[in-house]
Amino acid sequence: MKALENMQNGLDRQIERISDYLEHLSARERVMVIFTTIFVLVSAVGASLFYMHKAAEFQQNRLNGLKDTIVWMQSNAVTMKASTENGLSVADKVQRVAQQQGLSVASQAIGEQINIAVSHENYAVLANFLTQLVQMGLSIEKMELSSESGQIKLTAAVR
Repeated sequence: MKALENMQNGLDRQIERISDYLEHLSARERVMVIFTTIFVLVSAVGASLFYMHKAAEFQQNRLNGLKDTIVWMQSNAVTMKASTENGLSVADKVQRVAQQQGLSVASQAIGEQINIAVSHENYAVLANFLTQLVQMGLSIEKMELSSESGQIKLTAAVR
């Protein structure tokens, strides 16, 4: 309670000083000081709102671009085929790529096919993970993305 009273007293003293200053000015100067102060405050608020809007618009465009990339990847995942074969098993290739990306992958082998599940908060990291798998010679048979508590979960079947 005392802190609130101290703050109120300090605010009252500031208002008193401003009032005293304005009383010593002529009417014309008083109007100009008040008008200039209001103009500066409105301009500052307007500029800050404009820059916040621009930043939000940039992030929205970035998000839309990432979503478009993921949609393209989902629609073309079946057509992505292996480019080279370098002697590693499918599970070894998945683990190597996951390790390079710093991801933790849960995998289950079913014959020649391996089902993988990986989560990350960034679409770009998962997209890079899939690209690296294809470059290692794996083909993506099936892919699904879902969002769980701020994380994007990728489940895929690779061969």
